[in-house]
Amino acid sequence: MAIQYTDQHITVFQSSLHQTTSTVVHTDDVIFIVDPAWLPEEVEAIQSFVKEVDKGQKKYLFFTHSDFDHILAYHAFPEAVTIASRGFVSRSKEHREETVKEIQEFDDYYYIERPYVIEYPKIEIIIDFDGQTIHVGETSFSFYLAPGHTADGAFVTVNELGALIVGDYLSDIEFPFIYYHSEAYEKTLNKFESVIEEKEIHLLVPGHGTVTTERKEMTDRIDDSRWYIETLRNDLNDVLSDEYSVLEAFVDSFQFPTFLMKMHEKNVEQIQKEANERPHQ
Repeated sequence: MAIQYTDQHITVFQSSLHQTTSTVVHTDDVIFIVDPAWLPEEVEAIQSFVKEVDKGQKKYLFFTHSDFDHILAYHAFPEAVTIASRGFVSRSKEHREETVKEIQEFDDYYYIERPYVIEYPKIEIIIDFDGQTIHVGETSFSFYLAPGHTADGAFVTVNELGALIVGDYLSDIEFPFIYYHSEAYEKTLNKFESVIEEKEIHLLVPGHGTVTTERKEMTDRIDDSRWYIETLRNDLNDVLSDEYSVLEAFVDSFQFPTFLMKMHEKNVEQIQKEANERPHQ
């Protein structure tokens, strides 16, 4: 598995699949693992790295949300205390079963064998409010609820290191994928803006794509996401027409337009659904 970024305390791995990132924060106090993914040998590389930096520190495993690709290595780190949002914990039995089924179908399709059980994660520390903080020695982690992409998203800051790990937001290779609600997504973007300023963030780690250490790049990603959602909502009639829209041109500019156009079409359906649900004046 490729290492995309590393410094004294933070290492970001990148999967071959969807450029998915997995992050390990390691200090004298703690080893903090975020969304380990995808393939068995990739997870094994993360496990090996954790063993290398393990000096008996407390271990945590944080899930940014419940999409199947972000939880499939749950049992690869059985010694770690699990963390996720209240929404993650409260997902219905049907959602949990469907998520596990997605993992099983993925593994079946590619003949993948994993040396651990596939199961929806049991969460030990539940994130209930913005700014909820865990202190481990001289290292602290602050968590924030982040609905929009999904209903159960959360992100984390590593306060002493100025790092922000956001899950499936603020990617340089994707526009917003709106599975839950666009207005919630916009509110989460506002949170990122505030946290980046207040916490003096100098490392942003998205769930897919490339990390950035540039403040302008962070704010540009927020602005681009906000522009996409606003344009999608405001120009819905144009998007639904047969004419080639400005948003389709925008999607075509990305590196992987065939897949991303399908995701854009799903966003169009989501925005249409939201419009239909609004009370008529």
